[in-house]
Amino acid sequence: MAGHRLRAISQGLTLALGVLAFGSNARAGLFSDDEARRAIVDLRRADEAQQAKYAELNDRIDQLRRSMLELNSQIEQLRAEMAQQRGQTELLARDVAETQRKQKDLAQGVEARVAKLEPQQVTVDGKTVTVDPEEKRAFDDALAVLRQGDFEAAATALQSLLRRYPGTGLRESTLYWLGNAQYGLRQYREAIASFRSLIAAAPQHARAPEAMLSIANCQVETKEQKAARRTLEDLVKTYPASEAAQAARERLAKLR
Repeated sequence: MAGHRLRAISQGLTLALGVLAFGSNARAGLFSDDEARRAIVDLRRADEAQQAKYAELNDRIDQLRRSMLELNSQIEQLRAEMAQQRGQTELLARDVAETQRKQKDLAQGVEARVAKLEPQQVTVDGKTVTVDPEEKRAFDDALAVLRQGDFEAAATALQSLLRRYPGTGLRESTLYWLGNAQYGLRQYREAIASFRSLIAAAPQHARAPEAMLSIANCQVETKEQKAARRTLEDLVKTYPASEAAQAARERLAKLR
């Protein structure tokens, strides 16, 4: 736009000069040379003043453009810094979350290990006792082996439990299942000893009637018929209401 105005002024100046030239030739004496020169000087001054204004305007426009570019650069830099800050914040948040998760896992692990070490109450064969977790685990593992029919391994595990925990509250139940494992191995004398140890230690134990019936079974296997009869009679007399006593009555009838 400034260029168009400059060209218009230049064209106007050229036209004025032409008019002056034409007028001086066509109408001699109308204007003097001094007046023509003054007119040209005034036009040139006006043109120079206009060009100065345009130059000043262009300078201001350039300054404004540079200021805008600088401002845009600052805005972009600020955006980059904010994006970096957001990234650092997100990273920090992830680190905090991961640390909290690890702390939670660690706390749960510690609690689980402590729980494994703390004594616990269990009820086995109607008897509630306090045992160590390892003690109960050893008992359960031995019974699992026995249920699989591996009598030798079960007997070894149960004997190891009694040696490791001589005062265990699971002693009577351990003796009962040890007797059963020994019976499965046809170690009848050993089985009788285990069953009798149970009855002697806890005659009111829930497994005591069954232990006495098992003793009679062992005596039958060893051809001790009279001893088996006496055991069955004692069973009926001592535990008359038990299921084992009912089985003993049936066997006594067959032994006669």
